[in-house]
Amino acid sequence: MKLIFPHKEHKDFELLGDSFTIGSSEESHIQVEAVGMNPNHAKLIKDGDNYSLVVENPASIVTVNGRLVKGSKEVREGDLMIIAQVHCKIEGNNAAEEKDDNRTRIRMALPKYILRGVSGVYFGKTFPLRGKTSLGRHSDNDIFVNVDGISRKHAEITVLADSLQVEDMDSSNGTYVNGEQVKKQEVKIGDEIKLDNIRFLIQSPGMQMDNKATNKKNNSNKSTKKTANTQPGEANNSSSGATKWVVTIIVLLVAAGVGAWSMGLLDKFL
Repeated sequence: MKLIFPHKEHKDFELLGDSFTIGSSEESHIQVEAVGMNPNHAKLIKDGDNYSLVVENPASIVTVNGRLVKGSKEVREGDLMIIAQVHCKIEGNNAAEEKDDNRTRIRMALPKYILRGVSGVYFGKTFPLRGKTSLGRHSDNDIFVNVDGISRKHAEITVLADSLQVEDMDSSNGTYVNGEQVKKQEVKIGDEIKLDNIRFLIQSPGMQMDNKATNKKNNSNKSTKKTANTQPGEANNSSSGATKWVVTIIVLLVAAGVGAWSMGLLDKFL
């Protein structure tokens, strides 16, 4: 048996032994750095052919199949455990070695929209948006926002045909779209959603890549335009400088001639 992490917070861990601690401490058997992870967050104990998840610290948030664990909870192969915000489950070593039955495999399509964190501990984190997505401080939510100021079920985002809709679920500190507090509001790509002090952006999966490509293209165009504008300017400056030198020499020659004539030095030549 092994403990797998679908979101790759930790590499798959072979369950060779009877007891395994999970936490942020270096002394833990499975060390995971994540938001809300305590040094010794939980313990996985083998009990015959089954396992139990033990939570000794009441402040440690752990769920099994969406239910909060208090004390201990039996877990079976395939049960979804969320430890702090880390998803994991027990899987047999040969679970991936299924016999090929020649059936067509259906690939899950990319979500049309994603939610990207742009502040606080959620900065840079992305969450796919499909159907209805709940956000809140309780672990039963689709997006678990374990931050002070966030209500147990703070808001809900629903994917519509051509846009999305965000709805505040009677939260204490409100839900905001582009800086304005809302109860229910249609949103689109580029809009900002704020739950208390936590901010997210609505984006499409390839949006970050597109922005980088666009910036690169714009920088290239600016560089080309700058080069094109600079070359004629350099030619004009060179031509202007030569003209100034010619005019200066002519003026000096004329002045010298006038001075010589006024002193009578040119009388013998006239």
